[in-house]
Order: sequence, then structure tokens, then C-alpha cells
Amino acid sequence: MSQPHGVIHDIGYRPFTGRRQGTGAIAASLYLTSLRHCFGLGRSGKSKVIPFLIFAIMLIPALVLAGMLIQLHKMSMSSQADLFGPLSNYFGYPYWTQLLITIFAAAQAPVLFARDLRYRTIVLYFARPLSRAVYVLVRLGALVTALFAIIAIPMAIWYAVALTAYVDTGEQSHNFWTAMVGVVVLVLVIAAFSGMIAALTTRAGLAVAAIIIALMVTSGIVTALLGAAHGSHNGTLGLVVAAFNPFTAVAQLVTGVFTTPAPNPDLPHPSAAWATAYAVIALVWILGPVWVLLLRIRKAAAL
Repeated sequence: MSQPHGVIHDIGYRPFTGRRQGTGAIAASLYLTSLRHCFGLGRSGKSKVIPFLIFAIMLIPALVLAGMLIQLHKMSMSSQADLFGPLSNYFGYPYWTQLLITIFAAAQAPVLFARDLRYRTIVLYFARPLSRAVYVLVRLGALVTALFAIIAIPMAIWYAVALTAYVDTGEQSHNFWTAMVGVVVLVLVIAAFSGMIAALTTRAGLAVAAIIIALMVTSGIVTALLGAAHGSHNGTLGLVVAAFNPFTAVAQLVTGVFTTPAPNPDLPHPSAAWATAYAVIALVWILGPVWVLLLRIRKAAAL
């Protein structure tokens, strides 16, 4: 007597008869979903609080600076001289608000990486497999976009007001667009580093704490050492120390390449050779965490 064979029963579900989308469409869908999740869209109500609260707080200093620009021509000449530098130093904005930027990255990176690795699943169902490299780059692209938005939108408001104020619009435009280049580099660094920490910890709470501690503790140490180097007139020490934190490293890159004012007076002005070195340092800050992140995803996929 022959053994019974398995039977597939048709229980009435309608099969998919359309054309399956390619890798580009899958990556675009993952990117849009990831970007929405960075701002809590499509998630619970409490998930929207931190991103939108941070964005609202980020607007405050930009609006204050814009208001000061409007009133600048009504001030005394000495007040104008004291304020013109800070009011035209656009890269100072992400440098001054680095705590808020860090909190945003720390809150959203685990959403994109830690949860997937911990539960080994994502919210989308793909019609075909997506490579690990594409997955990592798309997730990072969404985090980079979100970080850039919360920084660039307030800066754009500040710049738009500056163009209508009684200031040198040529200098304002130069500083603004060079600062935007710096912001692009900065968000690439912050996104890559935050994504790496989130992937290594896989627990959202630990990842948030680890990212904030890693970025803010190094920032505090670097700031203290920069002050000591400036007080002892040791410019070389200041240039070396600045490389160990993303905010100071990118600030030095922007200052050295575009000859713009430094956001911190303790930062020594880099020479052309040091500007080249900081470009290499920025690449290390970006490519190193991305490489570790790819290794972490590969290891998780092999389990």
C-alpha cells in the first residue's frame, strides 16, 4: 500500500497576479517606511513625542537668531560688531545644539536597527530578497534624511531672514552653504555611529543610553582638552583632540576647507594639511561604523 502524499488545498485566497517590483522599488519602500518611523509616523502616539518635540525645540534658537538679525540695524555699532560673527556662523547651529541632535539620533537609531536584529523581522513583506548592504544603506539613508531635516530646516529659516536683513548677504550665503556641506558630513557621521551602536546592543533602552553617553562624554572630554590646549597655546594638541568627537572633527573640516569661523573659539584654525587630515578622519568616522554595522547584520543573518 502506497504512502499518502501531501495535498495542497485551494481555500479561496486570491493569488498575486501582478508584476513583482525590483530591488529599487523595494529599497524605496523600505526607505519611506524607515523615514516615517524616524518621526513616529505609523507608530504609537508616544513615538511621535520625542522627534517632534526635539524639532520644535531646534526651531527656537534659529528663530531667536533670525529675530536678532532683523533688529541688528537698530543696535549700537559695538553691539553689531559683537553679534555679527555669531549671527553669520551657521555651522555653529548644529554645534550648539549637539545635545538635541544626539538625543534624536539615539532615540531613532534603535527603531531602525536594534528592533530588527532583536526580533529578526521587519514590518514589510518583500516580494524578493534584499541584500544586507542595500538594507543597511537604506536604513542609514532614512536616518541621515531625518537628521538633516531637523537641522537644515531651522538653518534655512535663519538664512531666509538674513537675506532680508541689513547684513552682508554675500558673507551670509557663503557661510550658509558651506555650513550645509558640513551638516551633510555631520549627519552621515552621526547616523553611521548611532546605527552601529544600536545594532551592537539590540536593546532599545541600552542603545539610547549608549549613544548619548558615547557622543556626549567624548564631547565633554574634547571640550575640556580644547580649553586646556587653548590656554597653554598648544595648537597641535587642540588639532589632535578635536578629531575624537564628530561635532568638533566636522567643525574643523568645514573651517579648514572653506575658511569659515569656528563655532568654538578654542578650536585652532587648521592648515591645508590638517584640513586634508580631517577629511580622512571624517571618512573614517563614516566608513568604520558602516563596516561594523555590515558585519553585525551578516553575523545576525548567519545565526
